[in-house]
Amino acid sequence: MKILFVFAHPAPYKIDLFNGLAPHIDLTVVFERHSSGFRHPYFYERTNYNFRTIFLRGISIGAENHLSFELIRHLKNNAYDLIVMNGYSSFTEILTIKYLQRKKRPYVLYVNGGVIHEDPRWRLNLKTKLVSGATHYFSPSTHVDSYLRHYGAQQEQIIHYPYATIYDGDIAAEKISLKQKHSFWKSLNIPDGPVFISAGQFIDRKNNIGILKIWCDRPQDNQLLLIGSGPDELKYQHFITEHKMKNVHIIPYQKRHNLLNLMRYATGFIILSKEDIYGHVINESLSQGLPVISSRHVTAALHLIKNAENGFLVDLEDTDAINNAITTLIKKDLFANCTATSRGNTIEKMVDHHLQTFANIKL
Repeated sequence: MKILFVFAHPAPYKIDLFNGLAPHIDLTVVFERHSSGFRHPYFYERTNYNFRTIFLRGISIGAENHLSFELIRHLKNNAYDLIVMNGYSSFTEILTIKYLQRKKRPYVLYVNGGVIHEDPRWRLNLKTKLVSGATHYFSPSTHVDSYLRHYGAQQEQIIHYPYATIYDGDIAAEKISLKQKHSFWKSLNIPDGPVFISAGQFIDRKNNIGILKIWCDRPQDNQLLLIGSGPDELKYQHFITEHKMKNVHIIPYQKRHNLLNLMRYATGFIILSKEDIYGHVINESLSQGLPVISSRHVTAALHLIKNAENGFLVDLEDTDAINNAITTLIKKDLFANCTATSRGNTIEKMVDHHLQTFANIKL
């Protein structure tokens, strides 16, 4: 089966998926850009591509957008059994989808998540035109279905897939003892006490300032590690200094294996995003037996977290519920429930599901 997959940039979780698919299908992947947004260079540590790649020549605009006519020229000269568009918002994607629609060439729309916004009528009409023209839709969660339907998808056209960034072998096999945890954090000069982690881009929608405000009232032995990089780092440092916080530590962006290891030894993961299209870090945390406290604005949390079983879903305004969740995770062992959730969401399962679905799609 000959498949074309179009994606914005070589994100590591996509590289893992494509490498898993490539031995079984004739796969060509088009990347619009070499990098995207405020991503740290470590984010692009996957350099082993076992599939045919095309990096479009064109104009990169801002952090995410791109303009190129090369993809259309490629489609004019090449036939595929299946064309998968993983996005419809860049200029390149808009022009390509409009071309496919004019030529009545079927395409599948693949989404990693989605948030409904109040669009002006022209943008709503454009999105609806682009989305509704697909023959099928790949969605990572039932919580994303309403987003697709809002822009014209029919429920019977939506195909769910397990969305993963961890392999079976990444999942923690056994718990770390309190003694081991103490020794580990001591080696990193982190004071003794429960350690909570938050990892991601240092940008406004991640709402790390909200976490810091919560931590102002936490006991001094409750340690918080903010792991990542981005334009808001200076703002965090000012807040920490202004409030004389001794139990908060800003840690540079970590390579994947280092982050998973830090998660293994932590007490809990906390993410209070105002908006997250998906949130891969949720399943990564669970894979290490680390329960998660998340706002209800993170799609992965809505999909994977069950209250008091492997973490807690909280409202951003409910500081009492957030504090109670933190205190509960300090006292409660949820290791087995967390890793059990991750076993259902691995890269191996994602690859197998895609191969079965590709074979059964009728265009």
